[in-house]
This record gives sequence, C-alpha cells and structure tokens, in this order.
Amino acid sequence: MTTRKWAKMAVIGAMASTMLMSTMVQAQVQAKAAPQKEMELNINHWMVTLDVNPVIVNQTALVPLRVIKEYLKPTQLQWNNKTKTVTVSTSTDQVTLKMGSREAKGQGKAYSLSVPAYLKDGRIMVPVRFIAELHNAEVGWDSKERMIYVYTPEVDVSTAEENPDVKLYPVSATKYGRYEGMVVEVEGRRQVFADWYGGDGTRKPIIQYRDMTGDGKPEVVVFYVDGTGTGIYIGKTHVVDAETLKEIPMESLDQAVAGHVESSIEKFADYIAVKIVIDGKETVQRIEDDSEDKSYLNDKLGFGAVVRHSIEEGRLVTLAAGSISPAGFAGDLQITYRYDEESNRFVVDRMEYDRLEEQR
Repeated sequence: MTTRKWAKMAVIGAMASTMLMSTMVQAQVQAKAAPQKEMELNINHWMVTLDVNPVIVNQTALVPLRVIKEYLKPTQLQWNNKTKTVTVSTSTDQVTLKMGSREAKGQGKAYSLSVPAYLKDGRIMVPVRFIAELHNAEVGWDSKERMIYVYTPEVDVSTAEENPDVKLYPVSATKYGRYEGMVVEVEGRRQVFADWYGGDGTRKPIIQYRDMTGDGKPEVVVFYVDGTGTGIYIGKTHVVDAETLKEIPMESLDQAVAGHVESSIEKFADYIAVKIVIDGKETVQRIEDDSEDKSYLNDKLGFGAVVRHSIEEGRLVTLAAGSISPAGFAGDLQITYRYDEESNRFVVDRMEYDRLEEQR
C-alpha cells in the first residue's frame, strides 16, 4: 500500500510539474509576443507629440532634433541639404552637425555624440544627451513607462515682476510639474516650505512682492493650484514676511465660513431655495428644478471645491464657489482680508455673496 501511495503521488507530482512548466513557457511566449510600448518624451513637464518616435541605438536614445525648437527655446535650426548639415543656434552657442558624424562643432566647443546623427523619415535624429548638453538640461529615463525626460531646472523658477531678486522654485518637482515643497528666495536669502505642494506643467506658481500689511514694506505673496478636475479648482495662497522669511498666518476658508456663514438648501417639487446668511444678512435664491429625485443635492452650500485667490486694490481676496451638488454651483462667496497687527495675521474684513444667474 505504501509503495502504491508514493507511486501515485509521484505521478501526480510529475503531472503538476509538467503543467507548471507548460504554464511558464506559455507566459514567456505571451510576454515575448506582447507589443512593446512606444517610447515617449517629456520635456519640462510637457508630453511631447512626435511624428517620428524615439529610438534606441547601441543603448543610446535618439529623438528628432526639431523638438528643441518647439520646447527648448530660444532655438533655431537651419538645414543645408547639399552638405547634409544642420546648424543649431541657441542663446549661448551656434553648433553645426553633419549627418553621420559623431562630433558637432560649436563656437570654441566641440560636442561628442555617442551615436552619429542620421535622417529618419525626414527628421534629424540625435542622441537626447546632445540636446540636453546644448541647453544645460538634465536627462532621465523611466524604464517602466519607457519615457525619456529632459528637464531644465530654471523652467520652474518664478520671479516677482516687482523685484527680480525675489524668486520661488520647488524643492523637487515631479515629471508632470507638481512641486513637492517650495523655496522662497529674497535677495539671496532662502527659506524652505516643505509642506507647500502644488502646481503642474501648465499652471506655474506665481510670486509677487507687494505691501500687504500696510507698513510700507513689501511682503512675498505666493499663489498656486493644489488640484484640478471636473468641478474642482483648489487654489492656495501664502504670505511671507520678506525680512524674517516666516509665513504670516491667514484665516482659512473653513474658519471664515464657520465664523461668518450659515446656509441651507430647501427642496420643493419644482424648485429649490438656497438660503445663505452672512453675519446676519440673509439672501434667498430660487433655482428652478422639477426633477423628482433631488437626493443629489446638498443640505447646505459647500465651499472648497472651486477656490481662487488674488490681490484686488492691495487686498487679499478669496473667491469660493458655493456648491449645491457635486457639480452644481449657485453663487460665489467673496472674502476680503485685512491685516491684523495685534495678532500678526490676515483676518476676514468683509464677505459678499454673488449668486449666479438663476438656472432654468
């Protein structure tokens, strides 16, 4: 009985091993058969659309040279079809490169190419590191996403119009341009604000140098976007003392609403009534709505999904949309701040509610 039992187990084990090997081989074949994702190019947080895809030759990534004209400025390209030579003009150099050559000649400088430049489908293909060297850029490669990154750090430096020595830049930035921590620099002095996260490649943070406290001395004011989406736009603002480089606190939107605003949304058969009370002053807004199911509506106005900040007539102003549902809005709450010297913070000075056109 024992011999038969072990023999039976050996047969089962052999069958299982065969099935496992077959599965592994099949998986390997499928993996080899799966088409490889085309390489992508990201320049300074922008996904670049190419008519000729990047290629890898001898472990070197090559991309069309023309992308630098469009995404890394200032750059000019001039092609000589007779000599098969391109001249690249940047703000710091003028470089000539002949097809098939591993060397480009600049004004007093030579550039070495790990792979010769060549033509592909009418485009000049060059090593991406050659492009980076022309613009003092950094190059990265994400093997998982098969994405090439070209990044010039100065693209993320914001400068105040009022004073070019007042700057804002990230502690680090993601490949899509979101700042992870920010640095405020005033005439060479720097302060890191590690908890300031925001911005993206299309919405660069803004820095201004304005007197916001009324003492005749400018402060640093920073605006950036923390998040966007359908029905969402979350703006942030910070004020920094230019002398101490410490942030001046500001009454938050939640604090302002909790201390000054009450609201309710009443639901009727063919309309809803939005009531908002600001420091005792009541406004009632009628919005036509004959839908049977009104469960999608809030019980009161929500503030925080769409928030924008600005400076109006020398005062900090916050505009917060009042939502009646996840994607519906009834009006805007405008908050004007004043600087309170005693508490050294910005507090609510006045609030106004502007209702949108009544919806029908």
